[in-house]
Amino acid sequence: KKEDEQRVIAMMPRIIDNFQMFLRGLRIEELQGSHGLYRIKEELLVRVNAAANPVKIKDVLFKEMLVQ
Repeated sequence: KKEDEQRVIAMMPRIIDNFQMFLRGLRIEELQGSHGLYRIKEELLVRVNAAANPVKIKDVLFKEMLVQ
């Protein structure tokens, strides 16, 4: 919803921190293949919904993914 946008923007530091903590703990093997990417996307969706509660996020969009 349009009114939820400001709430999500206000929660972005918490959301980003939560994402970074999860992503730092991943191993390269967990990123391989479409199954790995799907699992990561689902986990990020769970985490963003927990951080943005009661706002309901429907999807996570990857704009860029860098693996080092």
